[in-house]
Amino acid sequence: MNLEISLVYISHLFLFEPYIHIIITYFRIEYGWGFHLLTNENVNQHAQDILSKLDEQKKQSISVQEVAEELEKFLEYGVPVKQAKQTLLKKFGVNTPLSAGNVDRTLLADLNPNMRNVKLVVQVVSINPKDIMVKNQPRTIFTGLLRDESGTLPFTAWDKPAINEGDIVEINNAYTKEWLGKTQLNLGNQVSFEKKEKDALPKETFEPKKVTIAEITPLVGTIELTARVLSIEEKEITVDDQKKILYTGVLGDSTAKIPFTAWIDFGIKKDKTIHINGGYVKSFRGMPQVNLDENATVKIQKNKIAEDDIPSRSLQLYELNENAGMYDVEVSGRIIEIQQGSGLILRCPECNQVLREDGCRVHGAVEGMVDLRLKCIVDDGTGSVKTILNKEKTEQILGKTLDECKQMNPEELQSAFFNSFFGKKITMKGNALQDNFGTTFLADILTVNTVDADKEAERVRELLEELS
Repeated sequence: MNLEISLVYISHLFLFEPYIHIIITYFRIEYGWGFHLLTNENVNQHAQDILSKLDEQKKQSISVQEVAEELEKFLEYGVPVKQAKQTLLKKFGVNTPLSAGNVDRTLLADLNPNMRNVKLVVQVVSINPKDIMVKNQPRTIFTGLLRDESGTLPFTAWDKPAINEGDIVEINNAYTKEWLGKTQLNLGNQVSFEKKEKDALPKETFEPKKVTIAEITPLVGTIELTARVLSIEEKEITVDDQKKILYTGVLGDSTAKIPFTAWIDFGIKKDKTIHINGGYVKSFRGMPQVNLDENATVKIQKNKIAEDDIPSRSLQLYELNENAGMYDVEVSGRIIEIQQGSGLILRCPECNQVLREDGCRVHGAVEGMVDLRLKCIVDDGTGSVKTILNKEKTEQILGKTLDECKQMNPEELQSAFFNSFFGKKITMKGNALQDNFGTTFLADILTVNTVDADKEAERVRELLEELS
């Protein structure tokens, strides 16, 4: 708009107003500047273009002049020509997603919830089928990971997209939603794909970023990292009806710890220090994880990271809420609320999810397995988190086993939970995950802090004296 004002000013100074107005009109037509300066001839041309896209019945019921008058109304209010034409076509019943040429490319890091007509140029890092239940009916969707020079982002497609792992593609007419507090990229039935050469993405897309574990975020992309292997185990999974071996474990450096998954056998051994080049980062409910596939290299390092040099992070609860998700952190606080869903619950025997009234969200109606847990709110004065304690941790504080709890009536069990948990000060070590409802802490290690009532009363008395 400043450029437009400058051009008008120059036109008056140099008495070239007719020529300058031609330039301004061009920019208004192309970029939607300011007010309507189109000639009748130009408006009629755009009206003819709109009319040509209508079916025969609609063409006979409306004239070029009527379309032109409708178009004029939008233009008089400063609506860009392209947007006005799109709006009129929709009004006349023509579903016209924006063409790729009219949409600017968006970087993955710049995506926000509720965006439409998204254009991307990305590499497909992974794509996998996922079985879910929709209205009690099984359905297969597809999930995966994309990357560009700004980072990585997961996607969901309800139908199998015409892309493969490793492809460089231009994606048009994608859209975003918010899911679990994060931006989710969706590839719907209006999406289109165009395969590109590798040079369609800048080379930094494929160049790993040298990071420490504490610097890793879900959007960091491809990484270079040196870390000690704290644990590793072999797992067998099924992908596309084929059994596949993968390796999972935990890495640590002088800043933090992080889980990892290796999709091929790199010969990784526990307690070895390794240098990773070309790994990529995925996240589970905000918690980053390192992934190693055929594009990564792993080398054993002579200079070892000592296990004693790998810290355990101790944080206040407000710090957890400010981060997307964190692995292996220690927090302390007091249980201030026992939530519904505590006590005896039923889990799906297939996926271990808690059953709802209509069964499992994934496997439908199943015979549930009885389990025991605590859902509570822990507060330390700086913030609060929802905390879930599994059967073992719940039994530890409750002083009763699952079998003993099964023999109690609901009122007895509820009373036992309140007396055992409410107001207790605890220290927990585990993982913090995030969703739409805030932070959830999953405790692996739990300690109940005993309080000396006399000392606590003396401390409060001294504090009150200082305040008075």
